[in-house]
Amino acid sequence: MKALVTANFAAGGIERLEALGFDVEFDPIAQRESRLPVETLKERLEGVSVFVSGFEGVPAEVMDAAEQLQLIVCPRGGPEASVDIEAATERDIPVLFAPGRNAETVADHTMGLLLAATRNIALADRRLRDGEYTGDPVADAAAGGEREDVTWDIGADSPYTTLRGPTLGGRTIGIVGFSRIGRRVAKRAGAGFGMDVVAYDPFVDQVEMEPFDVQKVGDLRDLCRRSDVVSLHAAVSPSSRGMIGPEEFAAMPDHAYLINTARAALIEEGALLGALRDDEIAAAGLDVYHEEPLADDDPLLERDDVVLTPHIASASQSVVERHTEMAVSGVEAVVEGDRPMHVANPETLAAFTFDADNDKRRIRQ
Repeated sequence: MKALVTANFAAGGIERLEALGFDVEFDPIAQRESRLPVETLKERLEGVSVFVSGFEGVPAEVMDAAEQLQLIVCPRGGPEASVDIEAATERDIPVLFAPGRNAETVADHTMGLLLAATRNIALADRRLRDGEYTGDPVADAAAGGEREDVTWDIGADSPYTTLRGPTLGGRTIGIVGFSRIGRRVAKRAGAGFGMDVVAYDPFVDQVEMEPFDVQKVGDLRDLCRRSDVVSLHAAVSPSSRGMIGPEEFAAMPDHAYLINTARAALIEEGALLGALRDDEIAAAGLDVYHEEPLADDDPLLERDDVVLTPHIASASQSVVERHTEMAVSGVEAVVEGDRPMHVANPETLAAFTFDADNDKRRIRQ
């Protein structure tokens, strides 16, 4: 049996696949400059029965070229970003995935962006490095107290005054989308920072929110009106695309902050920039964008009221370890004839048996 792993993967996961009897070819994307082109991928999948793809695209033509392919593993929370799920289903190929693999890491990053935006951490760093706040050190700025009190000036133009931000405790954070990541943000914000937490999610009822000490809000604009911070954690769907637009920004208090570590498509394109220009909100922290990478002349880069990170909320070694465990456990279940936990197209399992000998060509519809 052959397996091709192009996802970033922990070494122990490769060893476990080999222990199942797979001849594993490991070519993680972290050691390459980019995704494998479709034609190259077709060649690499010859004779492969299990393909573990993190970011390589797997359209129908790749599946058709990989005649011995029996199982696709996409260790991401949303495998449809890489794999044509409908095509896989039509060809009776189960697609395993790893929901929640990055929930803890993205929740951490969300709080990092919130702190960086509210307390002007990123802006302070930039101004220090640009030389705006550097100068001749003063040994004892207090000059007369019982202890040394070395500090920057604290006058009208000092960083202490111009970079002053709100304390989070007692403020309200509104979470849009209360699934794995949203729940972890709620825990951090509530128990960790003493914030009041409200949430909007039409698919989650109040009973599910109560263990997190979260109040459900039934209307999105009502959540915007009530929140000092609005944090986005919803999946993109026809109903959620562009759900934060001019009306929602207008509903937010002018001291509010918007944090987005989910998807840029949740925000109507151009609406955030307009809200910042019109002082409808105080600032934003963003990890995702309508076009990536950001263009050199993107107006967001010129604004001091936006903290930007280059889509790295899930960039953690723990995520690699987590999705490796989930992916390998799924492959082990399939090979051993058990039902894997996370399958994007479970209907394919009804008549599926893994062929360890892989001595027959898959029949294509």
